[in-house]
Amino acid sequence: MSKLKYIFLAAGLLSFASCKKFLEKTPQGVVSDDQFFADEKNVDLAVNRIYGTLSWREYTIGRQFFSTHEMGGEDYVGSSNNGIGTTLNLFQSFTYDPSNGFLQQYWDRTYANLNFCNQVTDRTPAMKNRELAEKAEAQAKFFRAYYHFELVNVFGQAPLRDHVPTSAAEYDIPKSSEEDLYKLIISDLEYAIAHLPTRTQWGTAGNGRISKGTAQGLLAKVYLFRQDYAKAQQYANDVITGGEYSLFNDYRLLFSPDKLYSSENMMPGGYLFTSTIWSGRWYNPYLQYQGVSGEFGDGVLYPAQALVNSYEPGDPRKAATILSNGDKVDGWVSKDANTPKDGTVHFPANTTIANKKVIWPKSYWNNGEFSFQNVNPMFLRYADVLLIYAEASNELGDPGKALTILEQIRYRARGNKTFSEAGVLPQIMVTDKAQLREKIWQERHIELALEGHRWFDLVRYNKVVPGYTVNLLKDVYQRSAFDYNRHSKFPIPQNMITSSQGVLTQNDAWK
Repeated sequence: MSKLKYIFLAAGLLSFASCKKFLEKTPQGVVSDDQFFADEKNVDLAVNRIYGTLSWREYTIGRQFFSTHEMGGEDYVGSSNNGIGTTLNLFQSFTYDPSNGFLQQYWDRTYANLNFCNQVTDRTPAMKNRELAEKAEAQAKFFRAYYHFELVNVFGQAPLRDHVPTSAAEYDIPKSSEEDLYKLIISDLEYAIAHLPTRTQWGTAGNGRISKGTAQGLLAKVYLFRQDYAKAQQYANDVITGGEYSLFNDYRLLFSPDKLYSSENMMPGGYLFTSTIWSGRWYNPYLQYQGVSGEFGDGVLYPAQALVNSYEPGDPRKAATILSNGDKVDGWVSKDANTPKDGTVHFPANTTIANKKVIWPKSYWNNGEFSFQNVNPMFLRYADVLLIYAEASNELGDPGKALTILEQIRYRARGNKTFSEAGVLPQIMVTDKAQLREKIWQERHIELALEGHRWFDLVRYNKVVPGYTVNLLKDVYQRSAFDYNRHSKFPIPQNMITSSQGVLTQNDAWK
């Protein structure tokens, strides 16, 4: 399939196993799972359905994503003029509770996604076509690892789902420990590494597919989060020496709608506008929420001034990331009568900045609508892997390797120029472990800004340097309600506790 589109190819074919708890009969006209998988070729449709989970409207590109991945940090602020923005601000002020609907929806969608993975992994062992089976199983296991890794980062302990429930007794199961979840995550990624094609082997027909390098990169991140720096460095190095991915030469254009499958994008989360398929669901919240209210989009979320203030003087990534009042968007005609009709953007809401990574000339807008653009959120990109390698190397006492990587990142940020040529972003030379650690963390903050990494990073930083995140949020940003023991993980949705008949228990910090 050329340039894999993350559409719901098998949505009407694969049933949710959990629904069998409520339904005693299969509705007439619906193909059962057994009938569907009787033809082994259909496993590709089932795998495509897993890819579709990455562009799910709210889960990975909307409010559920932002609430669990970004709002606890300091980079976004929700608009007080929008109901969703106001609710998202509850996550920033740490005043949410287990009854929050966004958490319930996140939980529901994550386990639905795991079900799609297990629909494949349950059946591939019996398939006769082993090449097809192993490739399908490797992709499904990668995503199963990815979503369990999400659960660990969001909730900590959570029910482990490694197969489709086969009896009523399996619908309600207790939480697994983080250690048991990590064992499955690592095992699944090791299988994926052993059986996934490389990016080259996929070829252009596999654009959008995860590869062996993707699995290596995610496993490097898993080990970084576990502070196993030797293995984090090892798997990041495997990606680097594999040569399948590289830094794209232009930081701004890296996020362009026509660069969806660049050399840097290791895990594309493609939302491709297709009006005939997305009937009634055209608007992409990832764009819509980050637009400019009154001009384009709903203006739900904006970059915070704290992020703007974090850039070094002259860093070109600031201009590539932050759209300011008075900037221009080619082809756009402002609706504000007092604004020039030359593409100048007017901010009528309670901010003067927006996320420029999602704002592009009108020529990219399908049907002339800002929220109809193609967009490819990068859930893993090569720069992330390079910074994992740098951080792991520094923690292992090898600052030289870390400095080499940091200069690669900053060289690209300068426009592929040295410091002497560009005059900005001085080359980092510090070798003290603690000081270099701060430099690497700062580089991650800026390089990956507004891409869904900041909150999980802040949570793990406090484990590396006790008190780091507490001091940042409470002392620097005056988040008086923040309690690391409580808020480093989200509460399990109360509905799940109540409906589990005592099997599922709340996280200790939220009891």
